[in-house]
Amino acid sequence: MVPAVTALAMLAVRDRRILSAIDVTGSATLATLALLLARAVATTGPHALGVFRADDLGLVFLLLLATLTLAVSIYTVGWLREAVASGEMQADSLRYYFALVHGFVATMVVTILADNLGVLWIAMEGTTITSAVLVGFHGHRYGLEAAWKYIIVTTIGISFGLFGTVLIYAAASTHVGAGASAMSWAAVMQVAPQLDPGIVQIGFVFAMVGYGTKAGLAPMHLWLPDAHSQAPTPVSALLSGVLIKCALLGIIRFQTIAAAACGVGLPAQVLMVFGLISIVVATPFILAQHDLKRLLGYHSVEHIGIVALALGFGGPIGTYGALLHVINHGITKALVFFAAGTAIARYGTRDMRVIRGMFAVAPIGATLLMLAALSLAGTPPFSIFISELTVLRAGIGPGHWLAVAIFL
Repeated sequence: MVPAVTALAMLAVRDRRILSAIDVTGSATLATLALLLARAVATTGPHALGVFRADDLGLVFLLLLATLTLAVSIYTVGWLREAVASGEMQADSLRYYFALVHGFVATMVVTILADNLGVLWIAMEGTTITSAVLVGFHGHRYGLEAAWKYIIVTTIGISFGLFGTVLIYAAASTHVGAGASAMSWAAVMQVAPQLDPGIVQIGFVFAMVGYGTKAGLAPMHLWLPDAHSQAPTPVSALLSGVLIKCALLGIIRFQTIAAAACGVGLPAQVLMVFGLISIVVATPFILAQHDLKRLLGYHSVEHIGIVALALGFGGPIGTYGALLHVINHGITKALVFFAAGTAIARYGTRDMRVIRGMFAVAPIGATLLMLAALSLAGTPPFSIFISELTVLRAGIGPGHWLAVAIFL
């Protein structure tokens, strides 16, 4: 696997420029392979290899991961130069930083391509281990506190996901036999209409809480603003742009099983409830927040809620709107973090009350930050406005008027 090999290669190098070159090369290779895999799946259908499977749904997330990983690598070249010069990053720790970043990417690749629900859970837990070290990488008090909170909250949460996985396995094993087949998402989907609906419903709720914690859905979101604000800027872009989307993919996998086994009713209701709670909880914190990176963290809670709401609305429009919002938010959020990182480096603070007059000192960075912020706010004609409008259409069609009103 390219990210894992890249991570190991980093440990043998000390020079910053060589590390950056390996970083960009590894990310570009991952992006190229993702495109080739996407072409193969589009031509001949899903590709399976052992516990891994590449299908249309997974490729949406894999291409997003590959694109943002390459963008982060390119951004890191300039960011790292300034971070080392300012003392934010120590030169002798750079190889460990790069190795952890690509180890983090490797666990996300496994999460996306996992067909085995047990491997999916293990990989999701693996993302916690690698990214938590990155959150506290600077070693200062607040970063270590954020990393510790991240580990505690997500580990407790993802344990619910493990129990949900066990319940789905128990329901499926009576039809496909005990063993790996009962853990295969593709195999379980083939017998899903025959599964015990009661067990599947309980399993889905547990999986929703578990993977919803990692996705940053409220009220399980407590780790997210701190982790986003304390992590190095490139890591924040990966956390918000990709990691929480990988957890959403896990939710979608379990949602499709539950919908096939017991109908769309319960999964849709649970998703809409968590989506609306996330939107409502995040809004006042967004309005009151002065820390730029924490503000972006609460924005992630809100937008993950929008995706969950779209999945709850369901139907072709709801599913399309959810996936479109995953892509639009992932790309936009990474760009916002890049621009925010430039502003923070320029002013030496995350306090938005201090970051003033940026157009005079860094006009290009200020323009990018303004455009990215307008897009993140859902202002027309930016991409997030289009996906939010699609989500509204998905809610209006079936008559979910209360949910639509709260969303607005």
